[in-house]
Amino acid sequence: MPMQLEGRVAMVTGGGSGIGRASAMMLAREGADIVICDIDDAAGQKVAAEVEALGREALASPTDSSDSAQVNRLVERAGKRFGKLDIVVNNAGIVSQATIRELTEESWDRTVAVHLKSMFLCSQAALELMIPGGWGRIVNIISRAAFKGRAGTGPYSAAKGGMLAYSRVLAVETAQWGVTVNNVAPGTTLTPMVEAGFPTEDIRAQEARSSGVITQPMRLAEADEIAAAVLYLCGTHSDHVTGTTLHVNGGTYMP
Repeated sequence: MPMQLEGRVAMVTGGGSGIGRASAMMLAREGADIVICDIDDAAGQKVAAEVEALGREALASPTDSSDSAQVNRLVERAGKRFGKLDIVVNNAGIVSQATIRELTEESWDRTVAVHLKSMFLCSQAALELMIPGGWGRIVNIISRAAFKGRAGTGPYSAAKGGMLAYSRVLAVETAQWGVTVNNVAPGTTLTPMVEAGFPTEDIRAQEARSSGVITQPMRLAEADEIAAAVLYLCGTHSDHVTGTTLHVNGGTYMP
């Protein structure tokens, strides 16, 4: 069976771990060469080596995806290395836990920048390489938090909601060039960042119950399950899909 992404080049932000790593590896297994955009150079280089072990090409460079100069530099390197950039997965993220009375301006600004500003900068830069090819895929990792309020997640939820709204605008603006723009909205997913906050199986089971998981067996999502949704939106079966959100949350939110 032919690989869906043979000859494509994909950039994954936050690609050094968690959903980003899982997405990078799944896209690579389907034939894509991978650009890893991650502020953690060691993590990014490790994933690049894993991609190369699959027989694909990889480029990793320590990059803060909320800094335009760094983003533009990485995209320029990708263009010189591969001659194009077909796919962007905007996955970079951080967690901020504070109620509005506890929240600092610095925390607000950083959280919004890492999620929402990063999506804007990376999409804008990548489009300059996508448009000449007449084909592109932008997939944004948003969150159930963009739809369902939860105390203490103000800047995170606001940033994810902003990504949702902006993705719809991008879908309209870029369709003329053969580019689709979609979102994946995970529920709580077992990534290294989440595992640190939910360190035992009992605590994870409690989180699944309290967040309303109804699929069986009751559990949190795995990163590969989110990556599979990313692959669908980048692959050969979603050409007619744009401006939409694919929810992977165990039934905890039903739009």
